[in-house]
Amino acid sequence: MADAVTALAEWEQRDATLGDVLAALDRLRRAGERTATRTSVVTLVAVAHDDDERTQACDTTETLGTHHPGRTIVVQTAEDSGRRGVDARVRLIEGTSGGVQIWSEELTLVVHGPAADHLDSLIEPLTLPDLPLAVWYVGSHPAPDDALCDAAEVVLVDSKELADAGAFAELVPILRNRTLIDLSWVRLTPWRLLLAGLFEGRVYRPFVHRITAAEVHGKPGVRDLLGGWLASRLGLDDVHLEDARHASMRLMADGAEFVVDRHGEERMVRAAARIEGGPGHEELIPIPDMTLAWSLAEALSDLEGDDVYAQSLEAALSFAR
Repeated sequence: MADAVTALAEWEQRDATLGDVLAALDRLRRAGERTATRTSVVTLVAVAHDDDERTQACDTTETLGTHHPGRTIVVQTAEDSGRRGVDARVRLIEGTSGGVQIWSEELTLVVHGPAADHLDSLIEPLTLPDLPLAVWYVGSHPAPDDALCDAAEVVLVDSKELADAGAFAELVPILRNRTLIDLSWVRLTPWRLLLAGLFEGRVYRPFVHRITAAEVHGKPGVRDLLGGWLASRLGLDDVHLEDARHASMRLMADGAEFVVDRHGEERMVRAAARIEGGPGHEELIPIPDMTLAWSLAEALSDLEGDDVYAQSLEAALSFAR
């Protein structure tokens, strides 16, 4: 993503106050060899529940600065640690992309004790004014009473982290009140585009109204989401879901089938339309960089809601019944 990312300056303190954090951030920006000019488009808060999620969030967001400069706040909740207070780290990040220097800020907070239940109050003084607040739940999804979720303009989740379609029920109220972006939905774009493209042209288009059944393979969450997309777009009652390493879809019509899948370790998504006694059609596209950082960058590129995703999510609820 970025050509180069460097930590220009860093400060760390155990049992820090918010005043300490803000003072350190201002001090670091002023004390560098060059005065850092902040170019900000978003405040991103990443919510982690353990060390692994915190590390994942920091590694992922570090490379975002050249594409989505702003302030990133990685918050790890540790309410059961037996301690109280906040351990903080502040880093000033210099990123270069195409020879252009861009600056951003990374704040990491490990919140101990009851304060972990009031992240909205903790984060509010650290957000940048007049910019959207996006909250990313790294390995989970927000609880119904999550106050930080309520404070966000944009909520980011990842369906592959959900155990089953039943968890979608807790996401539906969120998307009805604010923008909800699913990183799995972003990564599934090639599959959706290829399948829709199979029905282009006068030979194949009539079959879109003759689909009688569908099969979707993939991991939990992902296969449910694709199944919900097919059910909502095609009005299907019969969508069969199966576990698999890679996502695939197969639509059956009278005398025809339409398939989108990925073979083994190939970095390609293949699509095929087959008609009994008629013409066939195949195409494939390379899979883009599907890293978590890529998914997050793509999501932050468009902070608008997606009505098709919302309908797909609601349709996926039927698979949990």
